Amino acid sequence: MAIDIIHTPPTLELPNFDAMTETELMAFWNKWHTATRAQAVTLVGVRKSAPKLAQRLANYACNKACAMGCRLKGDITQALNYETICDRIYQDLPTDLKW
Repeated sequence: MAIDIIHTPPTLELPNFDAMTETELMAFWNKWHTATRAQAVTLVGVRKSAPKLAQRLANYACNKACAMGCRLKGDITQALNYETICDRIYQDLPTDLKW
């Protein structure tokens, strides 16, 4: 991912997705996966890619929730697949959006 300069910091604090429940993660996804630019900048700050970054964070939350659900059902292979997706999303995030 290209360097994305923040012009104005976010007004919301980014949650620690690793400390959230499956329900909380899906609520985050529901709120942010279709965020408008105005909504996204409150989460990630004013930057060119704000809506895309909000969507990536939402996708991380959704995949994390799916991984948790798979683990609860005993489907470790599928959980690992979802966790791999989470790892890729996390690695591509700007440093200031990592927890």
